[in-house]
Amino acid sequence: MASKFLLSDLQAKALKPGEKRKRLKDGGGLFLVVSPSGAKWFEFRYRFCGRETSIGLGGYPETSLAEARIKADDARKKLKDGENPSAERKAVKVSGMTFAEAAESYLKTRQESGLKDTNGIRLRLQKHVFPALGKMPLKSISTPQVLEAVLAIKKKREEMAKRCRTYCNQIYQHAIVRGWTDKNPVRELERLPELRRATPVKHQRAVKTPAELGMLLADIETIGHTLIGKALKLAPHVFVRASELAGMQWTEVDFKESLWRIPAERMKMPTPHLVPLSRQVKKQLDALRELTGWGPCVFPGSNGGQAPINPETFRITLGRLGYGPKALVNSSHHGFRSVAATFLREKGFEGAWVEAQLAHQKRDKVQAAYDFTQYIPQRKKMMQSWSNYLDKLKNEAARGDNVAGTG
Repeated sequence: MASKFLLSDLQAKALKPGEKRKRLKDGGGLFLVVSPSGAKWFEFRYRFCGRETSIGLGGYPETSLAEARIKADDARKKLKDGENPSAERKAVKVSGMTFAEAAESYLKTRQESGLKDTNGIRLRLQKHVFPALGKMPLKSISTPQVLEAVLAIKKKREEMAKRCRTYCNQIYQHAIVRGWTDKNPVRELERLPELRRATPVKHQRAVKTPAELGMLLADIETIGHTLIGKALKLAPHVFVRASELAGMQWTEVDFKESLWRIPAERMKMPTPHLVPLSRQVKKQLDALRELTGWGPCVFPGSNGGQAPINPETFRITLGRLGYGPKALVNSSHHGFRSVAATFLREKGFEGAWVEAQLAHQKRDKVQAAYDFTQYIPQRKKMMQSWSNYLDKLKNEAARGDNVAGTG
């Protein structure tokens, strides 16, 4: 084995995701890899015939640090004998291949094919499927065992159960064409009444708890590569009405002053409105400027990008993620606005600051014109604190923490 290890199990558990993929060296070519979504896995990096390559050694914590070191040591011995560890792994008899190992191969193929959300799928498998099926031999898993695992997920989250069943089916298809197994126990679940939606979807008007909000943010992250996904990622940080977000113009964004200046004609009241931009929001807008800065609209839709996207698209997209039509963002006071109003007050921010940020202005035009610039320094601090809090909830949900705090 490597003479000196750099990682401890405590460090591996405590490691937090960053904006980019991290690789932490343990020694002798062994690394712990952490994706921005929070998924962790071990990787052995080496050179063979002058070419640098790598092999996965299993997800963490399903594969312990000690187990990964043993696997890395075995790979080093193969290299010493002039053998390619990757070729050796491919040649291993598949009778003992576990479901988790087949899943890792499937995920690697997805990633190499340029498909999105691979790390998100890895996280969902690690949290929902691997505890029941991960260590079981691929060829020994029966249809009743898959059904039991999926029904356990369905008790907590119906939409997640549907997703996980799809992932399991794709993993078995991946394994069959490679000759690792000749059966797919997931296929028989297709039309089972037990897996049909038991009750109509209940349409919530707003997320009720920090944990639910964190899960929503993590779900939105899975479509963050699309323009609609980028808009929905911005929505909870600024909590404006859907029409105001959809119609956002580049000329309204003041990067220097860290303010979004929405003109009166685009507001409900109508009086102008100021939205302080947190560091997270400015970073998202900077990235968006590379994509849509060529036109007037931050989120361009039809007419060659001269017109904005339809606000209704937010509702449709959220519905596809498993949330009801009025669960989050709409043209009324519900959704992210309701969530922000509730949680910001619970966190101790002055009600007047919150009301000003929600643009709940007085009907009197003179008073409204005064209100729109009121409490700007306090609102800037409040909005930065809110963005920090949202990031915390999203990261906790992505890691699978059971409870997201309110602090």
